[in-house]
Amino acid sequence: MRVITVANRKGGTAKTTTVVNLAYGFAQANKRVIVLDLDNQGHVMHGLKALGCVQQSDITELPLNTFFTSIVKCADNIYATDVDTCNANTNEEITLDVLRNWCDSEAVTKHFDIVLIDTPPTLSPQLMAALSAATDIIIPATPLPLASDGVQKLLNACRNAMAERKFRATKLTILPVMVEQNLKLHRQELSNWYGRYGRSKVLSPIRKSIKLAEAFAENKPVFAYAPNSRGAHDYTELCKQLIG
Repeated sequence: MRVITVANRKGGTAKTTTVVNLAYGFAQANKRVIVLDLDNQGHVMHGLKALGCVQQSDITELPLNTFFTSIVKCADNIYATDVDTCNANTNEEITLDVLRNWCDSEAVTKHFDIVLIDTPPTLSPQLMAALSAATDIIIPATPLPLASDGVQKLLNACRNAMAERKFRATKLTILPVMVEQNLKLHRQELSNWYGRYGRSKVLSPIRKSIKLAEAFAENKPVFAYAPNSRGAHDYTELCKQLIG
């Protein structure tokens, strides 16, 4: 099972926007996707709601109510978990492998090709379980010096855990988001990332686009809201890169 975890310990780094749009892009490529929302704010459903989400009763045997309350069908090939927004779950005892075992279970693999995980912006048991479950870890960040410091710390932590076999991920990449190519500082920091990590470790950038924010306000992925926008173009390129 391919499990893609989108993580950054800083808030406001387009984690949920990325998860929502990857889900839609993968579904358009005929991949069966389930999105796990581990952030108790429940924002994933805000980004998918206008697609016509309905409670799905034929996939109720997935045993992980610690993380979510139900499975919702959002569109063809897209399912998402509905979280209990009144319960933060931050202090619960969660073992490192519980989410990994769930993703690899027969109940999940027979229904889905890809698990996408949206994570909370805090160092929590949920985040650690999501990183442990991942085959691919994506760290979205705006190319700025302070953001780079946080990215480096998370990269180091993930690399150490991978070396110790606590994490099973084989792909660890950075996703530049909210990129403004006319800003010298953004260009410089992107150049630093390419030099420090190599171009293969830095994914196709997502440029800053008002259409991405507008789409979320309309409860839609950007593909469904503004298919010809730069946001839709950039996430299309990202989906191709990840699938390829």
